[in-house]
Amino acid sequence: MQTKNNIFLLLLLVLGGFANSQIGINTETPNATLDVQGNLSVRNRIFLGGTDLANGSLGDVGTVLVSQGANNPPVWKLIRRPDFNPFLYTIFNNAAAETQNGIIFGTAASGFQLYALDQTLSSFAGTQITELQRDFQIDNPQNITFLSFETIAHLESTIQYSAADFSCGIFVDDLLKGIRVYTVDQSGTAVTPFFTFDLLASANNLSVGNHTAKVACKKRGNINGFSGQLGIGRAVSGNLNNFMTKSSLVVETYEKPSTSNTVPVYNP
Repeated sequence: MQTKNNIFLLLLLVLGGFANSQIGINTETPNATLDVQGNLSVRNRIFLGGTDLANGSLGDVGTVLVSQGANNPPVWKLIRRPDFNPFLYTIFNNAAAETQNGIIFGTAASGFQLYALDQTLSSFAGTQITELQRDFQIDNPQNITFLSFETIAHLESTIQYSAADFSCGIFVDDLLKGIRVYTVDQSGTAVTPFFTFDLLASANNLSVGNHTAKVACKKRGNINGFSGQLGIGRAVSGNLNNFMTKSSLVVETYEKPSTSNTVPVYNP
């Protein structure tokens, strides 16, 4: 009973105008305005960010206290997640990159090759868009990674019905995980046509550790006497600019920890 009275009196001192003093409970050398060396039980509400004239925020239902680092007050944060067992959850991470520095192909073409899953980047023999390269980490053996590439193919064409055939692939650790081919053509009387090119690839159960995602493209062929430039993520004529043709790559990983996982949702 005496201990409870002492705590009550100390709290009154703090609230009564000794805000610049340091009060210690179970310590003679407090390191904060109120330094409690022991357990703290809060039976009602916690207010954050108040003033001398008003209480602070109570937060919303489901929010948690989150540190903002040194010299910053904590804040209420809502962690958006579905209901799940904290030891059987799915991890979601993502990384993204974009660049206006794409590829311009000249007249030369590689031919109409066929491609295979896990074909090496060197055997593909294309041109990499190096600024889109992204490293990512896998922490659990049960996982799936989604990779999404988007760009603009721009044809420098002045001859009707001329066209260029190209392909772009997504590689993980220099192994092909997804590829698309397309022919961008000059079908009408207007010149310098363009096409929005999208590619989605996936990789299942990558090994635990660090991995690298890359994008590479190649010009496969010239059709109907096409002899101009082909831009992948680069403008080759004045009807587009490099901002309008820029490329992007998004890497998203989903992981399922094993049933023996002991890492909680919130770090202690």
